[in-house]
This record gives sequence, C-alpha cells and structure tokens, in this order.
Amino acid sequence: MDLASSKYPCHAFHASLPGGRDTGELSLSQLGVSYQVASLLGTLPFAQMELTLGGAANKLVFIKHAHKPDLVLYTSDLSILKNPVLLAHPECSRQISALGRKRAYGWGVLIGFSLLLLAVPVGLMWQMDTMSAYAAKQVPVEWEEKLGASVAAQDDLKNRRMAKAEADAVLKPLTTPLLQALPNSPYRYSISIVNDSSTNAYALPGGYVAIHSGLILKAGSAEELLGVLAHEISHVEERHGTRNIIGNAGIYLVASAVFGDVSGLLAVFSNAAPMLLSQQYSRHFETDADEKGVLLLKRAKINPAGLPAFFERMIAEEKAALEKIDNKQAREAYKQAMGLLSTHPTSEKRMAHLRELIGKSEGTGAYINQEAAFKDLQEAVKKFVAKSPVTEPKVPAPASQEKPPATQS
Repeated sequence: MDLASSKYPCHAFHASLPGGRDTGELSLSQLGVSYQVASLLGTLPFAQMELTLGGAANKLVFIKHAHKPDLVLYTSDLSILKNPVLLAHPECSRQISALGRKRAYGWGVLIGFSLLLLAVPVGLMWQMDTMSAYAAKQVPVEWEEKLGASVAAQDDLKNRRMAKAEADAVLKPLTTPLLQALPNSPYRYSISIVNDSSTNAYALPGGYVAIHSGLILKAGSAEELLGVLAHEISHVEERHGTRNIIGNAGIYLVASAVFGDVSGLLAVFSNAAPMLLSQQYSRHFETDADEKGVLLLKRAKINPAGLPAFFERMIAEEKAALEKIDNKQAREAYKQAMGLLSTHPTSEKRMAHLRELIGKSEGTGAYINQEAAFKDLQEAVKKFVAKSPVTEPKVPAPASQEKPPATQS
C-alpha cells in the first residue's frame, strides 16, 4: 500500500456540521491533510499543524490547525502517524516523536498501575502469616476461651470425657510442672481425657486441650505423653488455631483486624467449630510448635527426647501395620485412623530437626522423674475405658471389606 496516498476514516467537530459533529475521511498529500466530512471540505497545510493524542488509552489522533481554530479532526487509525508524507515534514515529525514518548509513558504508567494493583493483594497474601499473627494478638482472650469452650462442648456430644475431678487428680501431678513453666500465659488451661482409642490429642483456642485415651495408653513414658502435650500447648500459646481461622477469613478482615477492628472476625469465629475439630496445621505451625514445645519441656525440667521418641515409635508401628495390608483403600483408611500422625504429619527431616533442638538443650541439669504419676494415669484411664465401649477411630470401610488393624493397645 502507498502510504502517501492512504486514506483514513475520521470524525470532525465544526459548527457547520449537523449537530456539530459528523464522520468523514482524511487523506495525506504533499500539500497537507485533506478532509471531507459531509459538505465540509478542505486541506490543512503541515506548517502550524498540531497533532495530539487523546481518548481511552491515547488511541485517537487529534488534528488541529492555527488557521482553522474552530475545526477539530480526529481518527482512530494510529497508522497515520507512520505515514512517510507526515514524517517528512520536520515540524510534524518532531510532534510525532513526542507523541511516541507520551504513548510509551502512558503504557508504562498503565502497566505499572496494573502491577501495583496485582502486587498489593499478592503482597498481602505473601505476608498473610505475619498479618495473621499480629491480627491474632488483637483478638481478646475471652473470645478464644468462649470459642474453645463451645467447640469442646460440641465434641462432648460425640465422645465421653472422664469426669473433671477424676481427670484432674491423675493429670495435675504430671502437667503442673509443664504449665508452671509457661511464661506469663494469658490462658487458664483445661486438660481433659477423651474416651477414644485413636492415638491423638488436640488443642483449641483459649487453653482447651483434649488427650485421647488411646494416646495415653500407647505412650511408653511420661516424657512421651508430656512431649505431645507440650507440642499441643505450644499451638495454643502461639495462637495457631486462631491464626488458622483468621487466615481463612479473607484479606479485608485480616487487614481490618491488623488495624484494631476485630468486629468482622466475630462472625467467622462463630462458625469455626468444624475447622478447629478437623484442622491440620501448616508445616510452619508444626515446626513452630515443635520448637516452642522443646523449650517448654526444657524449662519444666522434662526430658524433651520423649516427643520425637513417641513420633518415631508411632511411625514404626504404622509402617509395620501398613505392610500387612494389601488393599490400597484399606491402607489409606488406616492412615486416616492413625490420629496424631494424620493430623501432625511427620518426616525424617522433622525428626532430625527435633533431635537437633534437643541436642542444643542437653546439659541443663537433671530431669524430673514422673513415671509413678504416669503409671497412675494409665491405670485410671484403663478403668475409665472399661466403664464404657471405647470410641473406635472413624475408618471408612474399603470396598473389599478388608479392615485395618485396630490401634487400641
């Protein structure tokens, strides 16, 4: 195509046009820009011509001339700016170069603004863990206590708990050193024993901790049981359950809570029971609870080696049991029934990290011996379990009806 004779669709504003505006056509020649819009005809010489960009995203080229200040022409065909006849005129060429820089700057601003809009939520998501930690500090302890009590009451509908007085009598000799080692805790802990044969324990916001009878009977020592308990208490102290709820509340509510307005979280908290009863903590939260748990055990003069020892023994038992199950569905069902291992995923790396933490804490003096109190606890739990059928782990029956081995000791 000969660009020198190219024609471009255009619009014109002029008082002589119907309604002051109409459509027409532009063409370029050595004489200048010729236009025909309805009955309006003429040619604008290149000298003293003004070229500007406008419209959405600068996609329109406006043409004005000092000799006809009452006429405005514009075209949406940006290729006019590449026409060699127009570029050959020095004055027009300078203007076109300036328009190119303006257009590039406009696109840069648009792209930058778009990236900023994208970066803000992405940045907030990236900092969600930090934000949720700060937001959790704005949540009143009373809210957490009410939530924890409510969820524990819902769990009571499914599982029988040992009477509080009876549980306190056998638990406090073991747990008192641990709870006394907490640095300025805002929580008043309520630790209960649940009649459930799975090797599990869970912690709720506000200081509510439940230990399944299966875990107590499976533990090989006081240190193993208290290691798991220290881990769960650390979840409470670090507000991991509350932070999970906040993290699922959405960026707006989290940001509001960071700035002190926690009212929007109240509705989220009121519907958080299912999440708390079935929640799995992130790898970061699990590592944090491991580290804080080891420090807590160290302050309480309890041998922290019990925590990895218990996990490693459970892993070995699970591996041995899984090797006896051929059906894939049954294996998956058994994994889900393993309690602590399904809700607190373990790995060689995690165990190595625990051992490293414990190694750094050795040489701090003699550990207290709580084996007598632990044996009393196990005997009391055996009697408690014998009073009523033990709640078996909820294992979905595989298609072959091959059932996984029981986890009750």
